[in-house]
Amino acid sequence: MRRPALDIGTVGRVVGFVAVAATIVATAVHFHHDQIGTSDRVGSAAASVQSNQLARELARCQAIGMTAKDDAGCEAAWAENRRRFFTYRQPTEASPIVARPSTTPTADR
Repeated sequence: MRRPALDIGTVGRVVGFVAVAATIVATAVHFHHDQIGTSDRVGSAAASVQSNQLARELARCQAIGMTAKDDAGCEAAWAENRRRFFTYRQPTEASPIVARPSTTPTADR
């Protein structure tokens, strides 16, 4: 006996493969777009250079392992990293805060 041309199992597998492929492509496009967006949003050159120097110093400290605890450069880099992490920055005009719509009921409804 012949199998039907549109077997449910075959159609399900094809739909599954297409969904997985679409998800992979969408993820790749999203991450590629994020990489392009971050390079466009680079702030001042001085802040970028200072951030890169800090990142290099932190990577060096990570590479030298336990000897980093006695290194003055590593201690300074860790202190700067903590300062940046725990410092509150005011929102700027470039990134306005979007107000959420009120969820409380109003009298005119």
